[in-house]
Amino acid sequence: MVDSPKYALVTFAVYAVILYNVNSYFWKFVFIGYVVFRLLRTDFGRRALATIPRDFKGLKLLISVKTTINALFKKDRPIHEIFLDQVKQHPNKVAVIEIETGRQLTYKELNELANQYAHLYKNEGYQMGDVVALFMENSIEFFAIWLGLSKIGVISAFINSNLKLEPLAHSINVSKCKSCITNTNLLPTYKAAIEKKLISDDINVFLAGPETDGRHRSLQQDLHLFPTSEPSKVDGLSFKSVLCYIYTSGTTGNPKPAVIKHFRYYWMAMAAGKAFGMTKPDVVYITMPMYHSAAGIMGIGSIIAFGATAVIRKKFSASSFWKDCVKYNITATQYIGEICRYLLAAKPCPEEKQHKVRLMWGNGLRGQIWKEFVGRFGIKRIGELYGSTEGNSNIVNLDNHVGSCGFMPIYPHIGAFYPVRLIKVDRATGELERDKNGLCVPCVPGETGEMVGVIKEKDALLKFEGYVTEGDTQKKIYRDVFKHGDRVFASGDILHWDELGYLYFVDRCGDTFRWKGENVSTTEVEGILQPVMDVEDATVYGVTVGKMEGRAGMAGVVVKDGTDIEKFLTDITKRLTDNLASYAIPVFIRLCKEVDRTGTFKLKKTDLQKQGYDLVACKGDKIYYWIGAEKTYKPLTEKMQQDIDAGIYDRF
Repeated sequence: MVDSPKYALVTFAVYAVILYNVNSYFWKFVFIGYVVFRLLRTDFGRRALATIPRDFKGLKLLISVKTTINALFKKDRPIHEIFLDQVKQHPNKVAVIEIETGRQLTYKELNELANQYAHLYKNEGYQMGDVVALFMENSIEFFAIWLGLSKIGVISAFINSNLKLEPLAHSINVSKCKSCITNTNLLPTYKAAIEKKLISDDINVFLAGPETDGRHRSLQQDLHLFPTSEPSKVDGLSFKSVLCYIYTSGTTGNPKPAVIKHFRYYWMAMAAGKAFGMTKPDVVYITMPMYHSAAGIMGIGSIIAFGATAVIRKKFSASSFWKDCVKYNITATQYIGEICRYLLAAKPCPEEKQHKVRLMWGNGLRGQIWKEFVGRFGIKRIGELYGSTEGNSNIVNLDNHVGSCGFMPIYPHIGAFYPVRLIKVDRATGELERDKNGLCVPCVPGETGEMVGVIKEKDALLKFEGYVTEGDTQKKIYRDVFKHGDRVFASGDILHWDELGYLYFVDRCGDTFRWKGENVSTTEVEGILQPVMDVEDATVYGVTVGKMEGRAGMAGVVVKDGTDIEKFLTDITKRLTDNLASYAIPVFIRLCKEVDRTGTFKLKKTDLQKQGYDLVACKGDKIYYWIGAEKTYKPLTEKMQQDIDAGIYDRF
């Protein structure tokens, strides 16, 4: 048998026809054995047979998810009505627990709280299609408010609570919100943007907590004035209506609000839960920010999709993690790679062996620490997945394959019906590779490329809803990819497809990098650096740092002759900390003496990225590293570089 996937499949089809016409069960058994024997003599046959159980499991999951979502499309109910099914089934079951306050609400109480917010905003004149920005930390209120707003058709914009000044103002302004809800902790940050006239003072600001600053209205203080009954149904509100905006890092600058409709929210929560065996008795621990889709949809969404209980912590704490898991009988929790590393770096405690956590799901658990992590903490199931908030290219690791974020079947011509593909990209330029016909070049097992999702307008799950701004939407679409006239969603991520069909995240492509679990736009950071008077030119890029996940930001800067470097570092430190979230501040600053430029006179980013913060490769350029606790840059020495490379120093 020729060792070719196409030849093997044709031969297998011929054998199948012969087998169908054999009447004797004995000879059927013999013939099947013969076919398996022949297939096992080819490399492709061995690989194909080895992956059948996994692929069958994936097909079964796909059918289950499609069946569930299609049934809901027929009923066409908005998500709050689906949540009411859970309320009716177990009204007195605890739905949410807030760790910092000790507050907990049953399903009935949570629904009544959401109803009060719905009535409050309806009384204020809010109508279907209006937008309210939620600039809040993790809390029960965050969930109850957007759930209540959804009942009257009001869209919630989930604002990143780490943002400051320009990025914060952009997120607020692009949403076209009528009001913003925040709390006393974040109010000074919001006010700072108003003072600089970045946000209009005409946008109403409400406080979510009971506290007030004397000027802004506290919603909680007024809630008792409104009924707990269901608000009247809104005409036109359906499963296909817009529910919320969740922001993603833009490759062209500021965060972009992705449009999340009711069905997409439910589909993401339900599909992830089904993939990893989420059930009604589960108690889900939420430590990641609820303004992101991971915790905001797949985490808290387990309440809506499965009737689970959610335990909410304002921020992740490595020292409290396993203690919380034991205290609240946690059975499932989420992670990103950084969380796993922080937990491994923490001192052992008795609770890490006493917990009942059976499932941890998320993305970014590196293969190098996977077995150590599972072994030390005794986690039965790791649910590694890959996807984007706005995209249609999502994959899951169904069989705990170490290091993999999902899989694609290896059979030839799988792309004819499989919506997720990899295409070849020139890693140096970021340009797509195209053949003589102008079409993209698909990857085959063993190759690396950009993940894309085929857009199909008639399939709601494969349609790309895009962003609030049409221009941003169009930038995420490739055309003429597999055939002329087709369109695909461009993920901006590079993945490797191994010989067995498993996929592994490799890197971000384009003008973004991922650090501390957040995507950072290099253009956004450059926009903060370049207006500085002493800066002649600046470019920002991501670099690998020792044993840490993702890439840290590094800025290559050319300063004007005669610049006072100490004053310059002080000035840019203030500008960076005033304008950027902590994870977006460059970890390294390189003062470039001699630089190579492109034909358009820009610094050659790829060369700078390869050299990283290596003092030898940087040919005498001065490099400074960021000390997060002190909020200052200090000169990088050879000894410090060695400590960073070895993972001894990581306090960025």
